[in-house]
Amino acid sequence: MMHMKSADSCLLYGIRAKAIADRQHYAKGKADAVCNIATALFLKGVYSQALELYTEAMLEYKSVSDTVGTVQMLMNSAVVYEVLGDTLNSVKFSRRALIRASALYSDSIKCMLYANYSFLRPKSEPDSSAFYLNQAEKIALQFKDERALLFIKQLKSEKLTQTGQLAQARELILGSLQIARRHQWEYHEIVGLDYYAQYFLKQNQIDSAIACYHKSYELADRSGFITFKAEVLKSLRNCYQLKGDEKNQALTNERLVQALEEEKNSNNGFIGDYIAYHNTQQQVEQLELQAKNNRRTIGLLVGFSLLAIGVIIFIFVLYKKLRQQARLQHQLNEKITEQNKLLTQSDEFKAKLVSMLAHDFRSPLNSTLSMISLLKDEYVFTKEELETFYSSLQMEIETVLRTFDNILQWVKKQYSGFVATPENVVVHSAIEEAASLHHTLMQDKNISLVNRIDEDVAITTDREVIQFINRNLIHNAIKFSPAGGSITVDADYSNQDVIVSVADKGIGMTQEQIDKLFAFTVSDHSGIDRSAGVALTICRDFITKLNGRIWAESSPGRGTTFYYALPQRVSPTIPTAVQME
Repeated sequence: MMHMKSADSCLLYGIRAKAIADRQHYAKGKADAVCNIATALFLKGVYSQALELYTEAMLEYKSVSDTVGTVQMLMNSAVVYEVLGDTLNSVKFSRRALIRASALYSDSIKCMLYANYSFLRPKSEPDSSAFYLNQAEKIALQFKDERALLFIKQLKSEKLTQTGQLAQARELILGSLQIARRHQWEYHEIVGLDYYAQYFLKQNQIDSAIACYHKSYELADRSGFITFKAEVLKSLRNCYQLKGDEKNQALTNERLVQALEEEKNSNNGFIGDYIAYHNTQQQVEQLELQAKNNRRTIGLLVGFSLLAIGVIIFIFVLYKKLRQQARLQHQLNEKITEQNKLLTQSDEFKAKLVSMLAHDFRSPLNSTLSMISLLKDEYVFTKEELETFYSSLQMEIETVLRTFDNILQWVKKQYSGFVATPENVVVHSAIEEAASLHHTLMQDKNISLVNRIDEDVAITTDREVIQFINRNLIHNAIKFSPAGGSITVDADYSNQDVIVSVADKGIGMTQEQIDKLFAFTVSDHSGIDRSAGVALTICRDFITKLNGRIWAESSPGRGTTFYYALPQRVSPTIPTAVQME
């Protein structure tokens, strides 16, 4: 970042970076550092050493297969050869850079590559130069590279000025100056002011050119561009000479002498620093070679020592290995035991899913079979009664199939473990939907359902779990209700919970029976209906996973009321793929 403002700083940071890269054996970091050192030498006019270091950096980039770095070093070498007047090598290295860059599918390095190639080629192939400049502009626009766009604008403006297309040239120059000032790129602003001065000289507007050079000199002086100061003063002196202003020409000559002296002193200090660095590098390399030989000697001595204690280490390693194998065997046994436990839990969960599916559809399917059995005596019914019968049967089967499809899809998703799928559930509608599956059974016993839940009560939870619970509680209430009775469903709030109740007017239960409702086992002989016991146990397991709870209240002869409570919104911490207990 400093190389355009201070070659001395560029050298200093390059030397520090290389020292770190050498210590860390970091090839790409070393290549980057050597590139910066070479750039500093190039800016100070030490071209042969710059070429040598660019080559060294290129070899480092190649060693780590860094195509971008390799391409950049080839183009930097081409620029140095051009400054030296060696056009043959300049073209050779720039073409090698283009060939290497063709392997890059898409990279912003191509932008400056094409722009520099266009800068190097105008003398021999102007058409080719324009082509590559346009290619560079496309890439710069794609990557929004404003520094490259600025450089391209300046190159285009120079060509337009040379061909007399001054209006277009002025627009590009002003555009490049605007970019440079917005980003505070003093180097590019100085170059842009030089292009602007050339534009004015082309129109013989010497005073305007002088104003550009004055502004350029002030900027170079303020920003520390010592090399630029001398170049700008030379151009300013030529302008005063063209104007015939001998007084200002003399003053400019004095300032030019001072600037050249300042540049000379700066360069002498710079070269001294580089020579000191170069000598230090050679000393370091000699010390490293000596240290390498010492390490080799020490290595042989250490080798003999290690051989002497090798037997002891071998015995110790064998002992450690046997202990490690024993630990691994123990860990493996524990892992197998845990996996067996998980498999057992998975089998139990899948069995519960199958039980759930079977329980939910045994009753409605039995009712449907009973209705079909009645059809055997079709001559007993009138045509109108049969049509009503068929419509009811069709509606019953469609309801069962629709519910079956929903539950089956849900069961498939749960087969690897419970996964909650929260959605908004309107409780009133959910109760009506669950009761519709037992419509025939309710008609047979002349039982009515009283749904007192407000139609705006809703909870966010897993719909199929709640519907399984609703269907089972309603089914149990129908089963144990007397003919002509009623079932009442209501809802209440408790803090953040919604509490749903299903009450029947059946024979009721003792406290001992209630205690065993949700802990049913295969060997249970408490008198609880087996299918109801399994279903209620599954209800308990599922609702626990939804951070809810379920319970019952009853007394003999006074009916039974089942309750379940759920948070109004499912907690986002409900685990995914949880194995049922």
